[in-house]
Amino acid sequence: LTGYAALKEPTCGYTGDNQKCNQYGNVNDVTQLWNTEIGIQASTTGNISGIYDMSGGVWEYVMGVMLDSSGELCLGKVSGFQGVSCIDFEYFDGIPFPIQQIYYDTYLYGFNIAGFHRRILGDATGEMGPFSDGIGSWYEDKSLFLYFEYPWHKVGGSFQDGNECGLFSFYREDGLNRSYIGYRIVFVL
Repeated sequence: LTGYAALKEPTCGYTGDNQKCNQYGNVNDVTQLWNTEIGIQASTTGNISGIYDMSGGVWEYVMGVMLDSSGELCLGKVSGFQGVSCIDFEYFDGIPFPIQQIYYDTYLYGFNIAGFHRRILGDATGEMGPFSDGIGSWYEDKSLFLYFEYPWHKVGGSFQDGNECGLFSFYREDGLNRSYIGYRIVFVL
């Protein structure tokens, strides 16, 4: 729910094909709106003027991609960008990457999800270690590094991830369009 804060931390868990969670909704004994004492706790600043909905809605792609073993951008299966896939070496036509690297992060090549040595401070990968079974040290947020099959960086977590999603959660993706992944536009002055 946009602009709401939960009274209790989510307790989602998957058992087979079923998902069992604590109750959710917009009734006052479950969540409270942004302009209440509980609701403002969902903002980044803990007050009414903060930014809301930073995690738990959908994963958000960020402009972060892994380099392949030769130091070239690793585009994954399909990403909308022009270049060669590091999985099957197929060429994709699309928009070119920005010329200046200040507009995106690049991560060193990796062939598995354990890659703390490839971290970058400022994007959650550098702040979250040490890691254990895909869970980071801050708030037990989900934390899996990029690797050759999934070279794109995403953050935040989906509502389906329960208490593993959070402001410091990050994961890997293949670059495909997915219903559970969005993006956030950021202006830097």
